[in-house]
Amino acid sequence: MEANKENLLQNINAQCFCNICYTLAISDFGKKYIKLLVEMWNRAVQMNVSSLSRENMNQLAQVEAFTKADRIDLEGPPSELCVRMISGMLTKLGFIHENEVPPLEEWAMGGMLAIDMACPKEKIAIEFDGPSHYLKSVGTGDVTRVENGATKAKRRFLERVGWKVINLNYQDWIDVDHNKSEGILFLKKNLSDAGIKL
Repeated sequence: MEANKENLLQNINAQCFCNICYTLAISDFGKKYIKLLVEMWNRAVQMNVSSLSRENMNQLAQVEAFTKADRIDLEGPPSELCVRMISGMLTKLGFIHENEVPPLEEWAMGGMLAIDMACPKEKIAIEFDGPSHYLKSVGTGDVTRVENGATKAKRRFLERVGWKVINLNYQDWIDVDHNKSEGILFLKKNLSDAGIKL
């Protein structure tokens, strides 16, 4: 595989980058071909978000989970791709917001407490919760729908300092056909359920 890497990089599309990442991660070849995995990952997450299908995003979410379990550090998780896509859709809906907002004005940088998407004026925080925000099943390692302690603690902190918090579960996002109108409807419903009028 390594020998054909240059040919692969020049002649494949988003689906192929995702398939290669997924295959390497789930077949336990991630550590053996770590350089190839990292390069394929970097290419996949730099693709135009709208060119990635629901299946591509699901594959990348699983790659992210497997590589974290294998202690392989990948930059630019698929969660960032989803945040960019969601941010664009929120803009189309007329929801005025910023990305990576510190929760308190006096903080120059938000760090791990930075809010994914926020309207500071109205103190509305939208958090996209990828696989790392949930507990995994003992034995199988499957990601559950049970939030982990850090995710719960961040929401409690944000609420204590006056933010209205909307958490978007990546599994729900993947379930909608986010490249079409279903993504917009999904966001409208979540905003409406939180009492936010557009």
